Amino acid sequence: MKKNLQTTLIKGVHGNLEIRHNFADFDGVSESKLVVLSHPHPLFGGTMNNKVITTMERAFQSLGYATLAYNFRGVGKSEGEYDEGMGETADLLKALSWAREQLPVKETVLAGFSFGSYVSLRALSEVQVDRICTVAPPIGLYDFSSLDPVSIPWTCIQGGRDEVIDAREVLEWVTRPESSADLFWRSGASHFFHGELIWLKNVIIASY
Repeated sequence: MKKNLQTTLIKGVHGNLEIRHNFADFDGVSESKLVVLSHPHPLFGGTMNNKVITTMERAFQSLGYATLAYNFRGVGKSEGEYDEGMGETADLLKALSWAREQLPVKETVLAGFSFGSYVSLRALSEVQVDRICTVAPPIGLYDFSSLDPVSIPWTCIQGGRDEVIDAREVLEWVTRPESSADLFWRSGASHFFHGELIWLKNVIIASY
């Protein structure tokens, strides 16, 4: 499938949101699979052009998914200011709602890296989707105890040498008895999966 990526602006809660999508390939398709990708922390250089996000984007595209990546408020051409995850969750919901207006979606996946994982998990209490993929969720940096239990199929990917978050805390959180996550652990991988992006891509391809 040819990938026709386009970048545009859509209306967000507080001004425009900048998005990148490949919907052109799905014109005339009766039902589409969709993944919405959320990037790492906007105050620490996180954008939709992050290499982990673009790796995930390509992996899902190779599986026939329509993809939508976007910049949180205050990043790139997206308007607004950082809002500690609450406003960013609203950004995700706006991007998802717009995508569903453009496509006849039969399956929706939320996928996030680092801070984007936290936002994706927060969104589960606000919207119905089919699956979720979290990469290096920032346990210990945000209040994950307040999140609703995940009841849908869940892929969690984590590096054992994460220099940003405590990988052991992620392991303990994901392997709780009530957790539904399928954990993929790479003992030598850093937070940004330097040298491990092919492995990351292959995990997503094998999981979806």
